[in-house]
Amino acid sequence: MSLQTDLHDAVAKVSTDSALLHAVIHGLSTQTVVTEGGSVSTVSKLLHDADVRINAEATGYLAQSQAAAQEAFASAELASDEAQRARQVADQGVAGTSAVLQQVQTSGNQILTDAEAVLQQVIARLLAVGLPDSLGGARGMLLKVKVDETGYELVHTTALPRFYGFRLSIDGSELLLAEGREEAFDSGDYPASMLGEGLAFSVRRNCLEVTL
Repeated sequence: MSLQTDLHDAVAKVSTDSALLHAVIHGLSTQTVVTEGGSVSTVSKLLHDADVRINAEATGYLAQSQAAAQEAFASAELASDEAQRARQVADQGVAGTSAVLQQVQTSGNQILTDAEAVLQQVIARLLAVGLPDSLGGARGMLLKVKVDETGYELVHTTALPRFYGFRLSIDGSELLLAEGREEAFDSGDYPASMLGEGLAFSVRRNCLEVTL
């Protein structure tokens, strides 16, 4: 093989490879170039396919994001509706409680007014029948109709007589008198004692006198 033949073959290969390279670089976005190593996509096709893949993936992510956003929005609306219903129920409860409290207060005021009126009527009736307006010092006494029948008076009852007990002082120089109606007296402590009502005792000329 001569040098000229080798040079001619090399030029032919370069021309062929140059044409293939030109087709790879400037080929259409749908074109592939057949080489000795197999089919090769053009630069335009590589860019186009990558763009399609990126757009498809982005569309998928966008769709997922939109779905998630829609779901979140629906959940927010549901929560808002529940909160609104809860507020309405709370407002109704507060209104109902206020009404009940108002009714209780009104009823309580009316009861107090009625009780006061009844009390005044009872007091007026008691005063009308002449009952004593004070019970101070009237322990153990009973109510008795007055002689003129104009009312009542407090009197001692014979069912609770007064105790009178006598004994000498320690030096024997004095006669001591103990009396009372409700005190706890022990008759054994007194050499002389008696029960009575309306009695008065005095010592005159060394003698004990009883006034009935």
